[in-house]
Amino acid sequence: MPEDALRHILAADIGGTNCRLGRFGLTPAGELLLERSVWLESPGLATTEHLLAALERELELHPAAADATVLAIGGPVHDGLSGRLTNGSLEVDLRPLSLRGGPPVRVINDFVAQACACLTNLGEEARQVWPATPSPNAASAPARAPLAVIGAGTGLGVAALYPLDMAAAGADGWLVAPSEGGHAAFPFVGDEENAFHDFLRKRLGLGAARGDDVLSGRGLALLHEFLAGERLSPGEVGATALASSTPTLRWYARFYGRACRDLMLSCLAAGGLWIAGGIAARNPLCVSCDAFFAELHAEPDFSGWLREIPVRLLENVESGLWGAAQYGRMLLARHSAATSAQPARNN
Repeated sequence: MPEDALRHILAADIGGTNCRLGRFGLTPAGELLLERSVWLESPGLATTEHLLAALERELELHPAAADATVLAIGGPVHDGLSGRLTNGSLEVDLRPLSLRGGPPVRVINDFVAQACACLTNLGEEARQVWPATPSPNAASAPARAPLAVIGAGTGLGVAALYPLDMAAAGADGWLVAPSEGGHAAFPFVGDEENAFHDFLRKRLGLGAARGDDVLSGRGLALLHEFLAGERLSPGEVGATALASSTPTLRWYARFYGRACRDLMLSCLAAGGLWIAGGIAARNPLCVSCDAFFAELHAEPDFSGWLREIPVRLLENVESGLWGAAQYGRMLLARHSAATSAQPARNN
């Protein structure tokens, strides 16, 4: 395919630890092609100018020369053009670039990007962990029903996708619903769990622990310290305690299953749940063991319904990058539709 037949989308997936940059080609048929990707350490990017310079340097294309640029950031986003890391110091502001006119630019929450990844080939290819034996008649593409996405890493992110035909019959496409649900208070059950909650609150100086405090890497490390009495890094806990049926695995899987169940119920996610994030990708047993599924389906009024919902694991560590590019593809499609809908001017 000739190079000039492609449009180009710059994408970034910026977390508290890693920043992934990607240059994608978009074919006339709407297919995304990853041309180049680079990983950087997020703490090394202190300002918007550093980030834009890194995009140009590493991907050999400046946002002003791309057809669209989408930056996904692990934290709150304002007006689609600025945002900041929850677990980091970077603040991104694309308003000066947007005011110049030219190609569209957007800042989105990183889990908006993970949700959009479900609409790409990565979503279709994600490993199904429930049911353990997929039905031979199951569709590979996302169903036309609400979808939910959750993932734990440096923090905990959640998002949802709603088919537009839920609001208008015959409408095509999806509404991506961002969320800061990872900062909602986490529900603990029973004396043992509440003892851990007290331990967690005291160590983190909190009045109440949130999902972000429980399921993130720091929460995993503190859970292992509470149960096993040893202080390890999150990576060390994963390597030593999440690879077999240890108390740390069973507790962490139970907590993860509870967070997934609450999200599925909140979104009525009949179309499926996708699990992203580095912890599950590197330690899949925490979302595929009996303790996880027992808690996932432990809702007396909706257990049967929950068991009908497929659960998939996004193991591709660049899923957020693909999701940001998919958001850019959707952005360009909307721009093209709006342009073609404008009445022709008389000369």
